[in-house]
Amino acid sequence: MNASSDNNHSSRFPLEEPPLLTGRPKGGNLPERYTVKSNGQDRVLTCLEAPNQNVHIEAGLSFSASVAKKSPSGTIFLDGVAQCEPFMDHERQVYNLDHHEGCVRSFTLAACEQALVLYMKGLDLQNREWNIFANEPDLDTVLAIWIILNHARIARQDATQRRLLFALVRYEGIIDALGLELKDLSALPPELMRKIQRVIDHLRSEEIALKKEGRWAKADYLTYTAAILHKVDQIFYKPSDFADYFGVEELARIDLSDQRIAAVVEADMGIYEIEPHLNKLYGNRLGIVFLKKGLKNYTVRQMDMFMPITLDEIYERLNFVDRAVKNRTLTNKWGGAADIGGSPRESGTHLSPTEIVQACQEAVRKPDLAQKTYRFGLAAALAAFIVLCAHIVRLIWNPANWLALPQLHPLWLHPDFGMVLSLLLASTFSLALVVDHRGWQYGWSRPIGSQWWALLPAVLAGGVAGGAWAPAAWAIDKEWLYMACLGVVGMPLAVEILFRALVHGLLAQYARIQRYDTRWFISWPNLGSTLLFMGFAFFHLLWGRQQDPPNTIKIASCLAGAMLMGLSLGMVRERAQSIWPAVFFHMLASAAAFLMPILL
Repeated sequence: MNASSDNNHSSRFPLEEPPLLTGRPKGGNLPERYTVKSNGQDRVLTCLEAPNQNVHIEAGLSFSASVAKKSPSGTIFLDGVAQCEPFMDHERQVYNLDHHEGCVRSFTLAACEQALVLYMKGLDLQNREWNIFANEPDLDTVLAIWIILNHARIARQDATQRRLLFALVRYEGIIDALGLELKDLSALPPELMRKIQRVIDHLRSEEIALKKEGRWAKADYLTYTAAILHKVDQIFYKPSDFADYFGVEELARIDLSDQRIAAVVEADMGIYEIEPHLNKLYGNRLGIVFLKKGLKNYTVRQMDMFMPITLDEIYERLNFVDRAVKNRTLTNKWGGAADIGGSPRESGTHLSPTEIVQACQEAVRKPDLAQKTYRFGLAAALAAFIVLCAHIVRLIWNPANWLALPQLHPLWLHPDFGMVLSLLLASTFSLALVVDHRGWQYGWSRPIGSQWWALLPAVLAGGVAGGAWAPAAWAIDKEWLYMACLGVVGMPLAVEILFRALVHGLLAQYARIQRYDTRWFISWPNLGSTLLFMGFAFFHLLWGRQQDPPNTIKIASCLAGAMLMGLSLGMVRERAQSIWPAVFFHMLASAAAFLMPILL
């Protein structure tokens, strides 16, 4: 390209009239595409047209060489935040764009030039989520960020605009790496060089002012970067470039698999209108999208019809975790067709965008056997600890001496009273610690439906067979007070809170259970809590028979009764979506177990 052609191109260069020099109102008619939002515990900068990229800028942020090279896939370090040589790990997709450590600075491209090279070499910036880290938004870093966030639009620019972008990046790279005295190495025509210098001065004006005032180190780097990125937009874009732009804001996202994500977005369009724009933003990675319409209302759409899951399973999980639903109503709940639906119509949802996508991930990533075993082990350890503590209290129970009240009622002095009281208090306290305002997930709510009444005969049969705690000596001696207070009321209440509320609720957090309007089946939480209940019943059988060891028939009857009773009570708790019918049925079964020796 000869000098005259360079001058002709430069005469059309938008850098000739940067906003600061023309007096054009700040921002012009260009959309504000850069936003700072909270991403979990961090604040990040994102571009509405590149929602899969999160920019983290924090003063003093640094990563050691070993940490940087072992970082999660989809990580880009910029301009000194990683304390090591520049590197490109294409296999893991981790990159360090730097010219400070472990290199000859005079021979190494600046960070913005390295970013441009990565883009030109075809790095796919749309195939996954990316996290970009920096510790200071100087112009070299900001231009690198602009290139990464605008990769899709750069590809659509005409050749002249792209070459002018390359000229700006090259000129800034020379200055940043070698200093102003070697700016002629950019090989740009003098007139174009002067115009680019004016643009760089314009872009750095606020940085220079903050540094002169001593406020640079305390500046909000993310907000500052968003403003400078918008200034760069004003230089390279005109309003007509955004004729097809729609302000689709991503509120939350999560990985469903290696290839698919779920996202919550907000836009002034309907779900079908927005689909082409979502395809442009996310490519084929978007599996499920939630479109926010109003404060608490969402439309949900399954974008990938070939996912190994339908929205029905998503609805079920959302209804389980949503406080507005508590999965207790036929109308006000998440639901719809298998490919499109929405949030509860009457109240809207009480879930945040982050909670919505987390529920999607939990529905898709069902726990495997190892995860179920691990969770069962934790629940079993907690239940065993509570039962052990209750029996220790039974052994040392002596409230007359502790309280110096020898005239206490015999019921209070009985060791079994201490055991039942301790079991009840420990179970209730443990439940209160884990419930976290989600009591309905642990059955702490009023009953619903009526189908669970059909299970009463099975519960009674299991209790009479040996599943219920009913010391025979009390029945033979007709200790009515002990039978009523401890056997019929106290122990059933404590046991149901322990096994059908606490243990079942812990296991149900990541597993499917019955509801009042679903088909009948034995769920994993029901099976797990029943196994522990059988162990509890067997332990008490041995404990109460120290002088009269139980025979094989007695043991088999106890275990069979506990299994029948446990499975039946678990199904009652699930279909009623409450532990209180299970508590009531357990009390009836205990009463029946006490009455059998008396009647026979």
